[in-house]
Amino acid sequence: MCISVGGTSAIVGFEHSDLEALEKSLTSTFSRRYLPRAQRAECSSSLQARIEWSSGVGFTVESAAYSDDPGVPDYYAVRGGLPEAYVNESPVFFLLQVYARSLAKRGYVLLTDSVTISDENKAVLLLGYPHTGKSTISSIALTHGYSVLSTENTIVKPGDKYIEVHGGTRVLVFDPRIRELYGVRVESHEKTKHGYEIVDLDLLSKPKLPKRVVEVYLIYTSFTTSGASFSTIKGRKIAKTIWYFATGPLKGIDYYEPSPLDTPISGSVATTLTRLINTFTENYSENFYEIFGSPLEVFKAIIEKSSLGK
Repeated sequence: MCISVGGTSAIVGFEHSDLEALEKSLTSTFSRRYLPRAQRAECSSSLQARIEWSSGVGFTVESAAYSDDPGVPDYYAVRGGLPEAYVNESPVFFLLQVYARSLAKRGYVLLTDSVTISDENKAVLLLGYPHTGKSTISSIALTHGYSVLSTENTIVKPGDKYIEVHGGTRVLVFDPRIRELYGVRVESHEKTKHGYEIVDLDLLSKPKLPKRVVEVYLIYTSFTTSGASFSTIKGRKIAKTIWYFATGPLKGIDYYEPSPLDTPISGSVATTLTRLINTFTENYSENFYEIFGSPLEVFKAIIEKSSLGK
């Protein structure tokens, strides 16, 4: 079985004794919280990775071999069960590494801890370390009629002058307290074991992609803050910030047992990352901000500054 990662030209092939069960696990709500959409593709296409998956208990990566040539697939041999929430979560975060490297070999980058909000024509990219308000702002954006293109891990492609959003994760998980705090009115489809609400965005709409990124915000919000203030990020700080969010998935920032793979950054992968850094530093130095405050006020400030919807 072969899939394209998020509908891109990055193709990953799987060998498993029960391909139907594997496909079902990859398209579960839990898997799609972290992984871009798995779409069936022709196996005659050039593969970026090939995974031999043997059944077993738990999850172990038994071997890995990498190729810098985008026309020669990386190879992984793994053993263990399929992805399952609260039971066997390691395979999802292993696949996140595989997907990130496969995308980079084809000129795309998977950005960790990122969401994108859009109107009909353009998008803003929100970066944020864990628990800084990305999901809350996404929920507020949906309430106010904007599209949320990605919810956790975003697929972007650098061009000569701008960055394009090509997809990403499409499952939104948010704290139900924001309904009362910020007037969020979004119908949820499921709940997590701990009571967080889950929205499957693919059940709401199908975004028109790609979308050009016009501004970037590194957000810091909390329920206890008020107002909104921002400052411009320039030069080396842009490069350092983007490097963190771009290399996180490649290097296994989402931990899994016994430890994430130390995947190499070289060849076509390094070329893609260099192009990404250059595009951001050369073309977004006047449109890259840190922003602090209340999630609702930060959302309003972003919409006003970026002129989304106008």
